[in-house]
Amino acid sequence: MNTRSIILAAIGGAALVAIPTTVAVAMTNSDDVRPGMGWHSDNAPGRGDDTATRTQNARYNDSTMGMGGAMGAGYGMNGVDDRGAGAGFRGKSDDASCVGIGDPAAIVADGATLTAADETSLDFMVQEEKLAHDLYAEFADAWGLRVFDNISSAEQQHMDSVGALLDAYGVDDPTDGLGAGEFANSDLQDLYDTLLAQGLESSTQALNAAAAVEETDINDLRDRATTNDAITHVFANLESGSENHLRAFVMNLDRAGVDYEARILSDSEVSGITGR
Repeated sequence: MNTRSIILAAIGGAALVAIPTTVAVAMTNSDDVRPGMGWHSDNAPGRGDDTATRTQNARYNDSTMGMGGAMGAGYGMNGVDDRGAGAGFRGKSDDASCVGIGDPAAIVADGATLTAADETSLDFMVQEEKLAHDLYAEFADAWGLRVFDNISSAEQQHMDSVGALLDAYGVDDPTDGLGAGEFANSDLQDLYDTLLAQGLESSTQALNAAAAVEETDINDLRDRATTNDAITHVFANLESGSENHLRAFVMNLDRAGVDYEARILSDSEVSGITGR
């Protein structure tokens, strides 16, 4: 069953839909926009070196754990409270180049090529990350919840990570030139339209739709097995990010008095991720 069929079936069986969001890789920059990269954890206090990136300590605020090198390259770890989770594999620089977990392109061997299956996987996943980004941005505007704003930024960084791999292999990015809410994949277009309509009904519907997206993302990443080391590395971090996001959305549903039910993954898998 494809992603659209899975999620639409789940939506059809419940008033609310959830989408996965979890551990995110976040971008941590030094003050003069030198390159940086980081790792997000939902509730870890921030600690860090004072060489190139600033550090804040606050258990329930955006805390940052960072270490900057002499050349200004920063490695950071951001913790985000239950109001939101960040994710990403990109560092900002003067030309806004994508850097992520190091630079994803840097772990692609010279002259390496993609199998047809790996190209299909990257093509699909960059669009699925775009779906999450565009959807959460709409929900952030509609409901003013910080969790959507934070995680939409994380999803942009996820897109950039996959896009960096596509670029490194000389493959066209299917999201290039598309506006918000536009997709080359017709199934993803239909899924976006359906989830957007649902999420605009109420903030809890939006949180459920978002949790379902994250569950789907996790499921799809696990299904796309590959022997390509660069793809395996990036996809593993995307999966960790989606787990953090899922946890954040479920926390917000708990706050609203709504019990979240697994839609795509098993109950035990979701419980293992969310700690519920």
